[in-house]
Amino acid sequence: MNGDNSRKEFGAMDLAAVLNASMNAPQGCGQKHEYYDSLAPKTIKSDELMSFSFLNCVITASCKLEEDGLHVFASGGSSNNRDGTSFKLKYCSCTNFLLEKLDRIIKQYDLARNNGYSCHVDGLPQGCGDSISAEYKSGEKLHMYSNQTPTVNFDASDAIYQAFHEDALKNGFDFNTSGSNVKIYDDADVQYLQGKWKGTHFGSEMIAIFTGCTVKIFVDGKMTDNTEYCVFEGKVRTNKLKEGIVKAGSDHDYEEFEGCSCFAKKNDFTLTCYFMKGSYSTCDLYRDK
Repeated sequence: MNGDNSRKEFGAMDLAAVLNASMNAPQGCGQKHEYYDSLAPKTIKSDELMSFSFLNCVITASCKLEEDGLHVFASGGSSNNRDGTSFKLKYCSCTNFLLEKLDRIIKQYDLARNNGYSCHVDGLPQGCGDSISAEYKSGEKLHMYSNQTPTVNFDASDAIYQAFHEDALKNGFDFNTSGSNVKIYDDADVQYLQGKWKGTHFGSEMIAIFTGCTVKIFVDGKMTDNTEYCVFEGKVRTNKLKEGIVKAGSDHDYEEFEGCSCFAKKNDFTLTCYFMKGSYSTCDLYRDK
């Protein structure tokens, strides 16, 4: 679970999540899953952008127009959360200047020319590709994703970064730890887990809410767990050793949760939930808005 520098808000990586969830065939290292939506518009006619999200190895950023204003999220910086470069911020702006600027970037760099393309290659390390999505008032949508190579060129990616950075500065924030308004944890694993995750396991709704070092687990709306957790060898377990064990030698030395057995990070946007009581099964959880 180490080395994460991407966190989802306002629908970032939704296309990737759908693509990943549709992979029913056994996955092997190097297997390529490619999809191209031929119906996706290659030219965006509208100039009324309502929501936008972008993720690459440098930044995760998104904004969405709501009734009370423009909700903006941005995170990034070094995976070493102690060097001062990590940032994570959320705020509501009373202006739509950011959306207007992002619309101009979409048009200027002709980002819709490959609209509808998605690609996922099993086994690739994190940080190789990117994801972009946008939705207009007209109903036109832009969506591209690849974990192999970037779908957005460097100049456009830099322009997107600068647009979000400039808007953050105008609203009193900055792209560093001291300029953030969302708590950043020293442990990158704990930082990654923060928030609400949702999925389905054999028809039952699974929800995990991580707040600091505590997790609440709900199965079909009923809370099964409200306890501290730990991360050991990549697995998220209860912070309680099994009876008779003094020192953990593996993650199996820790007690299981009631609602499931444990969790583990699958990739930048997916948390896998494991069930080992009686029979073995898993389900994927995705960040909830």
